[in-house]
Formats: sequence, C-alpha cells, structure tokens
Amino acid sequence: MRISYVTGNPGKFENAQKFFAEYDVEVEQITTKIEEIQSGDSLEIAIDKAKKAFEIEKRPLFVNDATWIIPALKGFPGPFMKYVNQWFEPVDFIHLMQDKDDRRIILRDSIVFIDEQGHKIFTHDHEGCILDEVATFEYKHPTDVVISLSKNKKSIAEEKASGSFFIEDEDKVWKDFAKWLKTENID
Repeated sequence: MRISYVTGNPGKFENAQKFFAEYDVEVEQITTKIEEIQSGDSLEIAIDKAKKAFEIEKRPLFVNDATWIIPALKGFPGPFMKYVNQWFEPVDFIHLMQDKDDRRIILRDSIVFIDEQGHKIFTHDHEGCILDEVATFEYKHPTDVVISLSKNKKSIAEEKASGSFFIEDEDKVWKDFAKWLKTENID
C-alpha cells in the first residue's frame, strides 16, 4: 500500500516513513506549497489544505497538524502556537495563567485524509498542564519549560534532558489512521 503525505518538513516525513513501515505502508512525500487559510480552528485549516492539495495532486493524500489548546484561555493559542513561541518568553505563559485554577493544556494531533470520496478526520488529544513556574533547563521553545505532558509534572525540557521524554499514546492518531487505511485498502 502507498499513501502520499503533504509536508515540507523532512523530519515529519521521516517519522511517518518509520511509523508506517510497521504497517507495510509506503509513504511518499508531497512538498507542494499550499497556501493556508487564516483561521482559529486548526481542523478547518487542515481540511482546507488537504482539499487544495487534492485538487492539485488528484490522488489520495493526507496532512497532519498539531495545535495547542488552553481551556482556561478559551482555546488560545490554537493554531497560532508557532507564532506565540516566537513572541513570548516562558514567564509570559506563567503570567497568562496567574489567576487561573484550570491549568490544563491540550495538544491536539490531527490527520486529515482525502480522496475522491471526500475527507476523513482522525484526532487525538494529549492532556498536560502549564506549570506554576518556569523550569530551569535549556529549551528550544518557551513552552518546553512551562508545559508538562507527563504524569510526574516535569517540564518537557526536563523530560528531554533526562532522556525520558515521551507522550502517552503519542502515536494514537497515527495508529488509528493506519488501521483505517488497512481496512479501506487505499491505493
């Protein structure tokens, strides 16, 4: 079985190849640049991107997207986390949550598959929390030192530094998609 993945990110493509090899699915990368719509709804963005890519490519394909949702902030930052990580310092996240009892943050992972029949959506939420203070570790993104996705409430940066970083059910959306692909016999 062969499936096309729309992504310009070589790391994401390589991870998809490794993952799908287990399911005997060959993944082909499509690097066609697709203009993304502006929306506060990441699924709307992903569906639109999949539809535009399908119009160009005329073959079954999928896109993958992840978004961050802070329930106490009415879903902020949603699909804008990339930009927020460029604008904010770690302490800015702490200040945003200063008077909030609900410190949950959700990482929503989504895959949108599309073919001539239409589109199908797969999503999975990974729940974590925003810490009370900035962890003192080196980080790539400001969120790495203020978000915990682990049961022990250690920051992402702390987990990575100890070599034990993982997200429970990290591949769930990918597994659900792969199992569905096998039952649909897509080619």
